[in-house]
Amino acid sequence: MKLGIHPQIHDGAKVTCSSCNAVFDIPSTIEEHSVESCRLCHAVYTGKQQKELKGGRVERFRKRMAKSKE
Repeated sequence: MKLGIHPQIHDGAKVTCSSCNAVFDIPSTIEEHSVESCRLCHAVYTGKQQKELKGGRVERFRKRMAKSKE
């Protein structure tokens, strides 16, 4: 293995989540990271999926048709 070609690993790199402001320490080649969502606030990991408030195309079409018939 060649010496001096591998990046330096920082064992306590600070990662900050911009959504929930959680701070993690992970090994990384960069000392500080900022992520949009982490495992504490991302919908896939928490199981709390955000539901669409507007509804789908079919529901919107049906609402328009109901209004036009009145």
